[in-house]
Amino acid sequence: MKKINFLILILFCTVLYCPQNYSQTFDTKYTVEYVLKNASGTILSRMKMFRNGSKIKFVKYDNAGKPDSSTTNIYILKDEGKIYNIISNSAGKFGSKNAVDMSYVGMQTGVYILDLGNDGTIFSSNSRSGSESVLGLECVKYTIASQTVGSDHASSDYYMYQDNLMLKRWVGNTAEGNSIEALSYDITSDVPESIFIVPTDVQYLN
Repeated sequence: MKKINFLILILFCTVLYCPQNYSQTFDTKYTVEYVLKNASGTILSRMKMFRNGSKIKFVKYDNAGKPDSSTTNIYILKDEGKIYNIISNSAGKFGSKNAVDMSYVGMQTGVYILDLGNDGTIFSSNSRSGSESVLGLECVKYTIASQTVGSDHASSDYYMYQDNLMLKRWVGNTAEGNSIEALSYDITSDVPESIFIVPTDVQYLN
């Protein structure tokens, strides 16, 4: 009986203290600045992303300095299981509420974050196609689609840092493609909790 109890104790300690159970495989506190470029490399728009643990926020600016300018703030609160997508313009603040979903975030921002729920339908081991450095950071490359007709080659390539956060995306061909690229990845600056406070003066459409 004592031997059985001892073995159970050893097993419990192994599970409790095994490095695989508490080691962090990806960063959870950082700030990233992204740019959207056309095929010729011209910057079309900019976006910032902030993360602190289970809270993430994207800030996008459209038509800055123009009468029809707008700001989109996307709050992703994993613990709450909700995404608040809020657009602010001259008419006010309008928003929608959605469940946390990797694909929804990807469609809204162009940036995919795998710990928001990767079910393997997009980013799977079958779509891995190598690795590449972005900002000096080693990324896993996923090729979701690829087609070559004559001399024309088109593809959808995603570069995931720590196999979790997209730092670069290329979609299309050399003539009509576009890219989203990280200009910076900062893990040294503070990301205060106040950044993730959802405003109250929002008219929600759902």
